[in-house]
Amino acid sequence: MKSKPVVFFGSTASAEPKPEHSIIGKLDKIIKELGLLDKVKGKHVFIKIHLGQNIGFSNIHPFITGYIVRKIKEAGGKPFLVDIFEQIDKAVLRGYTQEVIGCPIYPVAGPKDTYYVEKKVYYKNLDVIQMGGFCKDADILVDLSHVKGHNMAGFGAAIKNLALGCYTQKTRFAVHRTTQYDKYWFPEKCRDPVKTALKLVEACPHRAIRYDKGRFRVIFERCNQCMRCKLVDDENCLLIQRKNFESFFEAMAITAKYVLDHYDEDSRFYINIALDITEYCDCWGFTTGNILPDLGVLGSTDILAIDKATLDLLKDKPLIKENVSRSLEINDNPKLHPFARVHGPWKDPYLQIWYGEKYGLGNPDYELIEVNPPGPWKSEKLPKPCFPEPLQLY
Repeated sequence: MKSKPVVFFGSTASAEPKPEHSIIGKLDKIIKELGLLDKVKGKHVFIKIHLGQNIGFSNIHPFITGYIVRKIKEAGGKPFLVDIFEQIDKAVLRGYTQEVIGCPIYPVAGPKDTYYVEKKVYYKNLDVIQMGGFCKDADILVDLSHVKGHNMAGFGAAIKNLALGCYTQKTRFAVHRTTQYDKYWFPEKCRDPVKTALKLVEACPHRAIRYDKGRFRVIFERCNQCMRCKLVDDENCLLIQRKNFESFFEAMAITAKYVLDHYDEDSRFYINIALDITEYCDCWGFTTGNILPDLGVLGSTDILAIDKATLDLLKDKPLIKENVSRSLEINDNPKLHPFARVHGPWKDPYLQIWYGEKYGLGNPDYELIEVNPPGPWKSEKLPKPCFPEPLQLY
């Protein structure tokens, strides 16, 4: 019987102000514990990163990425960074250059998005997937992910970084279109389809329902399942159902699996950076306030273990409501994960784990080991303090 995968965790809390108890100090410890540096000598190391775009700056800090690159190079590895072609050109604005990072940065499928390998999957309306060629041109995989919210997947981390970020634009758009496969609009039930469609558009406060030139669509990426549309749908012409949402999760499991299939199990490494956790993915191209407190850094050799551990550690953290965009809507059901409270119950981020397990991506039953833990407050064992009164100068 295989042992549980280990997830190493370094929190933002520190025992004392020393380098080894800092975030980078804990990251350094995690990299060593994973055995990554023992594997890379003479090997090409593919680091999947999300570079962000436009005026966003909450992607992984280039110093963190550069630190990992330096460690790999010192161990004799030959690393290179990869992301989708749309985000390569302006990466320099976020400090991502070869001079800063220390290795080349390539578009996942080349500058024309035409260097890829195909696989026929025949999942709903997703017939073929095109994985970027640079994702296979290495010996070692390092999936380096920024943890954040996601308006379709609930949250984005290790699974999402590969499932979408390793593919051509055509495939990424096709994965999103799987939400449209299962029929949800039944105009034949309506006495007046146009009137009903316009009524449904008006009922949606999140602009998730569109009707233009006779075409009715639900934009599931914008839908938080508030069901206000159903309150006015007295003819039952619109069906809001889980399977439209879950198509996206299952398609992600399929695409992530194809990436993993190109690497031996002992050549896959995952690092999640749970800092600057915003409501939306970095691909939106702007930065809003953190919706959850900074958590720290995690590392594992199992993709399901690291993402589930990340979700579990964030599950009981307080949602920072004042940083949620006012156009969104917070669901206060205590049974929901904080990400699902923002994006909706049917965008439960644990669905990524469930479908990942279905497709054999890994083992979510993990063992958590905290590196350089902060321990208790030293002041707890001291006599009660007697501080001076506040100065109250103003």
